[in-house]
Amino acid sequence: MIKKEKVLILHLKVYKIVLLFILFAPALKSQAQGLMFNSNDSLMGQRTSYTVFSSDVPTFHDHLRMSFDLSLWDKEHLGYVFNIIDGHKNSYSLTYIYNYNGSPALNFNIDSKSNKIKIPLHLSQLNKRVWINVKVDIDLKANVVTFYVNGQVYKAVDFGFDDQITPIVTFGKNPHYSDVPKMAVKNLTISNDNKTYTFPLNEWSGNDVHDSSGEILGHVDNPVWLINGSYFWEKRVTFSFHEVAGANFNLQDQSLLVFKSDSLIRYDMKSGGISTKVFQNKVPVPLLLGKSIINTRENKLYAYEVLRAPKPGPCIASLDLNTLKWDVVGIANIKEQRHHHNIFYDKDQNDLYLFGGYGSFAYHNDFFKLNKQTDSWDKATFTGDRISPRFFSASSQANESNEVYIFGGYGNQSGNQIVGGRHFYDLYQVNLTNHTIKKCWEIKPNEEDFVPTNNLIISKDGQYFYALCYPHERPKTQLRLYKFSIKNGSYQVVSGTIPVTSERIESDINLFFNPVQDEFFCVIQEFTDPNRSTIRVLALEFPPVSQQEYEQSQKSIAPPRPVFKYVIFGGGAILVIGITFLIIKKRRVKQPAPEPLEEEDTGVAVINKKNDEKRANAIYLLGEFTVYDKNSRDITYLFSPKIKQLFILLLLNSRNATGVVSKKISTILWPDKDVAKTKNIKGVTINHLRNIIADIGGIELTFLNDTYCFKLDDNLFCDYFIVTNTLEQINGPDKAAEAAILQYFDLIARGGLLQYIPETWLDDIKLGYEEALMPVILPEVKKVYESGDFRKALDIARVVLNIDPFNDTALKYKLKALRRIKGIEYARKVYDEFTAEYEKSLGISYEVSFDKICSNKTEPR
Repeated sequence: MIKKEKVLILHLKVYKIVLLFILFAPALKSQAQGLMFNSNDSLMGQRTSYTVFSSDVPTFHDHLRMSFDLSLWDKEHLGYVFNIIDGHKNSYSLTYIYNYNGSPALNFNIDSKSNKIKIPLHLSQLNKRVWINVKVDIDLKANVVTFYVNGQVYKAVDFGFDDQITPIVTFGKNPHYSDVPKMAVKNLTISNDNKTYTFPLNEWSGNDVHDSSGEILGHVDNPVWLINGSYFWEKRVTFSFHEVAGANFNLQDQSLLVFKSDSLIRYDMKSGGISTKVFQNKVPVPLLLGKSIINTRENKLYAYEVLRAPKPGPCIASLDLNTLKWDVVGIANIKEQRHHHNIFYDKDQNDLYLFGGYGSFAYHNDFFKLNKQTDSWDKATFTGDRISPRFFSASSQANESNEVYIFGGYGNQSGNQIVGGRHFYDLYQVNLTNHTIKKCWEIKPNEEDFVPTNNLIISKDGQYFYALCYPHERPKTQLRLYKFSIKNGSYQVVSGTIPVTSERIESDINLFFNPVQDEFFCVIQEFTDPNRSTIRVLALEFPPVSQQEYEQSQKSIAPPRPVFKYVIFGGGAILVIGITFLIIKKRRVKQPAPEPLEEEDTGVAVINKKNDEKRANAIYLLGEFTVYDKNSRDITYLFSPKIKQLFILLLLNSRNATGVVSKKISTILWPDKDVAKTKNIKGVTINHLRNIIADIGGIELTFLNDTYCFKLDDNLFCDYFIVTNTLEQINGPDKAAEAAILQYFDLIARGGLLQYIPETWLDDIKLGYEEALMPVILPEVKKVYESGDFRKALDIARVVLNIDPFNDTALKYKLKALRRIKGIEYARKVYDEFTAEYEKSLGISYEVSFDKICSNKTEPR
């Protein structure tokens, strides 16, 4: 008789299943990914439950062995790691508990009867992505259970097993218990002497769990696939300031330090907590760029400005991070500004060096060393290879050999800006002991030009460095993490993109790495004017995943070999061959963000990840492009740049059911390719888009008469369509009241139409939207101001000035509103900033005086 095997049933809706990484699972096996569990911190219905065999549970004879890697970081709860139900007999569980005396432990129990094994854990192991290998051998014949953990053996007897078991194995929330600790699991194997089932748990999305051959054997509810956190940057927090502020990472307590003129904000990278403390004395250095460096040996933050402020005074000051007291270090400065220079300490953090930068229409390649005795930046002489003048280069921290690496940038051989510039893709090793420079390599990337951000992160083994890179010449651009070989310069892109606005040269971007949490984080400081900035913080878990691996996972792939299964009906056997194409869908479960801080009189506001916009079947085109599916999940990250372009092109042309002909899609999305040669790539992109929108209600992609078009219904919400419909009614024959636009002001205030997507084919559409909005929204600022709603008037004025930065009416009511809200001195400061920018941009002085604008003659009472 043929032994009954596992049976794979192919459902008609099999396209819903996600088959991940079959072709390259071995390449990712070394990646520290896995399944993270929503724990007791989540509502009961949102906790994670993973059933290893969701149907056709196999029977194991003599032994049941399990092996898996476990990460625990729970210091609050009791919870279930796994549960085994033995048919109609006993239930067994491995539980975790953190005792308040600081002694965490795993316990193996016969449920509702007795604790059989206690396995103590070390506090040092209770960290996210610190993996503990757990092995358990259930000897069914001998009635013995043996655990192997941390090199120790733990054993118990007298369980009353039969010589075979058909186990229902569940990790996390299980049929009997809902308590789940903060944990993650990967590399699960279940076996006996005759068969082995291996589950890498390296899926990207979905609820189906595959074994190593690609078969779907398990099911998980509410999964958090860790690999997503290693490719997509997660937004953590945003700070907005009405002054220049600085930011740096303090490794001592894993916190981001944000400093402004009178106070320090600490953002705990581990807990997400935010605290603000006032300095003992104000920063003695006028903050023009907000540059800083932390000396961990002294536990001090040094703030400095290379170029002296218009008024003579200190240029370098130190903040004692224990007492929060500032001390003046000196007035040392360099005659020219040095935008986007590098700064670093030697290995002992005694000598501070500065390299390169841009200023006075020149690129620089000087090395300076701070001389505290003479209070000056002294030029340091280096021998060996020459580094061409540049800015936008990146530097590492000094290693144990007192060597610093400097990579890339933009400049030229002479340093004179007049002769133009070029991108550099070279790496130099700078020895700070013997003052020598060695060129390691120079490469020519086969892609668009890019520069690195400030910091290089060297891998623990010293073989690679990581750098955030982006096309700096674009005002609306995108950052990506690169991994370079120090030996030969070969590289990979190892993250998704981060949209960034770099309108001004003062904008600054830093890459940091927290070895305690094993994560990168990016700190972006964006300036809208010289005295108004925003600091954004994003995180990426280590190790990052290469773009090549991610893109490969997006392709439709077949299993590596046919899978033959037998179904027995009454004595006859029918052969079933199952080959299917399975499409990837990605879902990212976001971690709760810390509560936002209230806006302070000092002009700083903290804005966390968007919560107020979450709604089912919603598409936001105003401001930052965002999409929510039918379950109100943010699925924006599923849209790669090309899929996003296709989606927007079709959506904008489907509002009036016109659609886009196939050829036009090719010429717009792939302008550098022959139309005939885009057929395959266009087909793949369209198929990806179909699968992404399958989880969005109210939208369906149709193809008729060689034209692609979205079929839309009322279940779909699109902010741009709502605002545009209102504008058309206002400007149409019915002439609806113009004030009707204010009911959708929250949508308009998100920003311009697709403002972070700089595609030239969108320019006319964006212009049309602004031209329709301006005559409607501009009159409202006066009406709202005169009604006494000064804050609303200020918000409307900001929207207008975002479209037309020098609009007189908007400026007038912005200043009037600010005078009412924050006082006349604050309004005068904003006026001075405006006039300076006006003269810089237009070459003429602004003629209307502040006193005339803020006259009280027409003020509402």
